[in-house]
Amino acid sequence: MTGAYLYELGVTPYRDALETMTDLAAARSQGAIPDTVMLLEHEPVITLGSRAVRGEELLMAAVEYTRRGIEVVEVSRGGRSTYHGPGQVVCYPVLDLHGRGKDLHRYVADLEQVVIDTLAGFDVEGRVVEGDHASGVWVEDRKVASIGVRCARWVTTHGLSINADLDLDVYELFDACGLRGADFTSVSIEAGRAVTVGDLRPALRDAFEERFQIAFDPLPAAV
Repeated sequence: MTGAYLYELGVTPYRDALETMTDLAAARSQGAIPDTVMLLEHEPVITLGSRAVRGEELLMAAVEYTRRGIEVVEVSRGGRSTYHGPGQVVCYPVLDLHGRGKDLHRYVADLEQVVIDTLAGFDVEGRVVEGDHASGVWVEDRKVASIGVRCARWVTTHGLSINADLDLDVYELFDACGLRGADFTSVSIEAGRAVTVGDLRPALRDAFEERFQIAFDPLPAAV
């Protein structure tokens, strides 16, 4: 296993996390830090990826999302629209793929497997499905985790999110992932018991270490 940094945060505004992630990616590109993974929650936000169709996926005027306390942010990752908020664990890996075969498809498949392995620890069987905009992980026909990544100079940013005990009513406010009304779920619902972000974090961390063959250390304060 190789060493890596783990940067754990609490509930964080999206733009603050994006700034930190961008700084970490620059440092990783320069070889100033090893591979680094951010684990956090976000304040309520809908992010629009490079393939999002704003006029179709946002079902209300921007002012209405603001009134409900939901920020809308356009981002440079792939994919379409997704939601982040309390009750959902978010994982942003900042990895250099030069030493991992420079294979983005394999990287996304590895992220999906990390989620599947995490869910297995709660007796929830995740799976991947084929089709347009169907990336992420599903439980039967219900989506429990989303994946959207960016890779520049073979350094990754953005990543994945898993619904722990998220209020799923938010998915009625927009066409998430362009899936036109697909069902979303949470680990709590599928496990039949309360599963919090605090419960998911260590399981996700362990699954990530195993899949990517890395060992986490805390991020030094000076970085």
